Parts: sequence; C-alpha cells; structure tokens
Amino acid sequence: MSQEFVLPRRRRRTRPYLDLTAMIDTVFNLLIFFAVASTLAGKPHAGMDLRLPKAETAAPVQDRVVLALRPGQPVQVNGTPVATEQIGAALRQLTGGDLEAQIVVMPDQRVPYSDLIGVLDQVRLADYHRIALAASPKPKSKQKP
Repeated sequence: MSQEFVLPRRRRRTRPYLDLTAMIDTVFNLLIFFAVASTLAGKPHAGMDLRLPKAETAAPVQDRVVLALRPGQPVQVNGTPVATEQIGAALRQLTGGDLEAQIVVMPDQRVPYSDLIGVLDQVRLADYHRIALAASPKPKSKQKP
C-alpha cells in the first residue's frame, strides 16, 4: 500500500473591508435633515401657509411678538396655539409685562374681518398699543416714462 502525502489545503484569507454604503446613506439623511431644519430655525411662523396681503410700504420688523391668524384655526402667538381670550396672558408672559413691545399681527388674507378685529381688540385690552399688521411687499412694477 502506498501512502500518499497530501498537503492540507490552504484556507483563503479573506481581507477585512468596510461596507461604506450604510454610512453614506446615514450621512446623506443627516445632511438633508439639517438642511431642512436650518431653514425653519428662528422663524416663529415657519411652516405656516399664510398668504399675506400685499403692501408697498411693507418692511421687515425685528424683536417682536408675532400673532398668526389662519381661517378656522386658533391664533398662534410666536408659533404656539392660544385661545383668543388668552392672548393678553400669553403676550404678558412673552414680553415680561413690557407694554412697549412690538406686536405684529399676521392675518391670512382669507381670515374673516371679525376674527381679525377680535384679536386686535384682545391685544388692546391687554394694554399693548404698538401693533402692526403684516403684509407681503408688492412686486415693483416698472413705470413707463
């Protein structure tokens, strides 16, 4: 009987590698999230679909409290829904009782006039008198000479 000498088979060495697909997907999703979140940061009326009326004298206002009105929805004071009767208390809380604070009322153009008057009345009953109505700037039309 002949005995053959058989060499053991060498195992193939597998090289370790990183599958970067999952990491790239995660980074891409984070990039999209932060891009969207940064556009909404610092805007109390962000995400609200308001169609403001147009005015030629419209200008941006800084350091203010914003009351947003949409048809069929509660008033939003700096983005927080508040009942109409509680507007004065919400304003006092946000302004720290400073009656000279600028109050900007942003009514959607579809809001009934009676709702707007009710909100303005509540603001005045709370003794705030620096009230402004927000509007979108009208596009400048070219005048012919």
